[in-house]
Amino acid sequence: MKYIILFFFIVSCSAQKTSTKASGNNENLTLILSDLHSNIAAPQILVIEEVSSLRTFFATVNKTRKPGLAFPKVDFSKEQIIIYARGENYSTAIPQLRIVDEDSSVVFIECSSQEPLASTEVMASPFAMYRIKKTAKQLQFVKAD
Repeated sequence: MKYIILFFFIVSCSAQKTSTKASGNNENLTLILSDLHSNIAAPQILVIEEVSSLRTFFATVNKTRKPGLAFPKVDFSKEQIIIYARGENYSTAIPQLRIVDEDSSVVFIECSSQEPLASTEVMASPFAMYRIKKTAKQLQFVKAD
């Protein structure tokens, strides 16, 4: 009996693992974290290349959270973080980023929002955090039509 329980325990633990592998051009752009409350009033896009800037962002996000959101592990020698915060609004649409084009000197990243999760009268400040490989190319953000 205990072997059956142990078997189901092992099988169920490995079933919980998920992979967020993007396809096409977006394999370099991976969603790490998204949430509806960032404590950021105005819309902004942050490109973070060092730990101190990421700590500052998490200090802002976690001001009203106890316990706060977990700090992601990032190797800043190989990667950088892009944060797209939509600012305060009445929408629950999570911001999205997607690589639309890339040439020898510029990476074009489209900024959009998914469909709202629900209609609400509560003020939200959604954000999404993405990981991208560090590159010498310029990151150019374009708004979706």
